[in-house]
Amino acid sequence: MMPTDVWFYLFWIACALFGATGVALFIVLHPAVDKEDTGNVQREYTAPSYARTAGFAIQTHPDSEILHPRRFWLVNDGTAEIEYVITPNHFARLRAAPSGTLDLPDDFLNDEYESIEEYDIDGILVTQSQSPGRNGMLRWTRDDFDFVLLADQPEMNLLGGVATDFVQQSSAGWT
Repeated sequence: MMPTDVWFYLFWIACALFGATGVALFIVLHPAVDKEDTGNVQREYTAPSYARTAGFAIQTHPDSEILHPRRFWLVNDGTAEIEYVITPNHFARLRAAPSGTLDLPDDFLNDEYESIEEYDIDGILVTQSQSPGRNGMLRWTRDDFDFVLLADQPEMNLLGGVATDFVQQSSAGWT
């Protein structure tokens, strides 16, 4: 084998590695578009800290035998989201953003709820909106951040049953 042949093969191996690295970086860093949520741009994170893009973090959130955080997202560069599994087989999304900037999905925002109830948890006013067999949500404000817990077709009393945990254990702050 000639010395020039070695350089030829090394050149093509380097090109292949460069190309594979570029593809891998694109897949990891390219934001996902959630078509079910009206085309919002969602970036997945490994933890609920969005300092670089949004300047804040969800500092505390429920994590227990019943409430399991599964995935962390930043929606449209300004609304934090944590996907939850609520044991045994229910799902919910906790969203937080600076007051007045919370991004709500249209199907929750435009829903006409049959039941809207307001109540107090540790001095925080909570609004619970739901309709049997359809969407339900809890909304509250704490320390200049708006929070919402969204549940698609929650079972009866699911939101009321987890409201205290989410309101008491969820906080956000500037980083």
